[in-house]
Amino acid sequence: MLEEINHFIQNLNSEDGNHKNTIISYKYDINQFNNFIKKKKKNFKSITKNDILDFLESLKLKNLKNKTKSRKIFALKRFYRFLVSEKVIENNPIEKIDIPKSEDTLSITLTADQIEKILNFVSKKTNNYIDIRSNLIIELLYSTGIRVSELISIKTNNIDLKKRNILIDPPEKGKSRKERIVFFGEQTKEVIEKYLEFRKIYFKEKDSPWLFPSNNSDDFLTRRRVLQIMHDLADKMKIDKNLMHPHSFRHAFGNHLLNSGADIRVVQKLLGHSSIITTQKYTEHRDKLIETIENFHPLNKNNENII
Repeated sequence: MLEEINHFIQNLNSEDGNHKNTIISYKYDINQFNNFIKKKKKNFKSITKNDILDFLESLKLKNLKNKTKSRKIFALKRFYRFLVSEKVIENNPIEKIDIPKSEDTLSITLTADQIEKILNFVSKKTNNYIDIRSNLIIELLYSTGIRVSELISIKTNNIDLKKRNILIDPPEKGKSRKERIVFFGEQTKEVIEKYLEFRKIYFKEKDSPWLFPSNNSDDFLTRRRVLQIMHDLADKMKIDKNLMHPHSFRHAFGNHLLNSGADIRVVQKLLGHSSIITTQKYTEHRDKLIETIENFHPLNKNNENII
């Protein structure tokens, strides 16, 4: 089966729009399933629907979230469709297996008071590159609502300080990774300017296009490293690490804007959602929605319209 898995992974690598982290996850999930059926003395050609249900049950015993189980089933569905298309097998045993519904991924909510506490903490520790970097990471996540994958892949020449916007141009585009513009206010602009001065000194021997260069490679910071930075901040502030997650700030961005009365379609565009249904997860019913974002973000005290 390893040969077929490798062939499948090579095929994914050759297709446009497949993010490398998705491919890595697919490979892991398919290998996990392979190890499971080997213990049953079966192979990918001899399995039945019941074997797949047994695999799902084993995942349930590990208390995995539905989102993780969904990813694994989706990976197997794609793998088996590939096997059928390559005429390696005739029947697809996983075709009629339902993908588990994901839990609400927006259950962790940062309140405006919590955001203020975090921002006050990071803004007071800006005397060196490492601290100002932490400050900017928090500022950008909350002031723009970008995903962590978009944050780490920002290029310095895609930042327009005068217009106070950033071109989000992910190096690997896919289903949810499309080029778009995000905006920030005066406070965030000041943090960016200060950070760039420290960055120039810290990386004086290294010419990198990335806003957040990696110390150990020519690439940018990893998502895991950003999470470590945020968890370190949580330890120092003595707050729940689960709150200090990149998506918590993205959620807070959308939630606080909508609760202030911002137009849901404007927020949809700023979050990069392809469907307004996704954006509606951030809010409850409200009578009046208005058009601009700048008037409603808690960080933008001057209420200057930048759109």
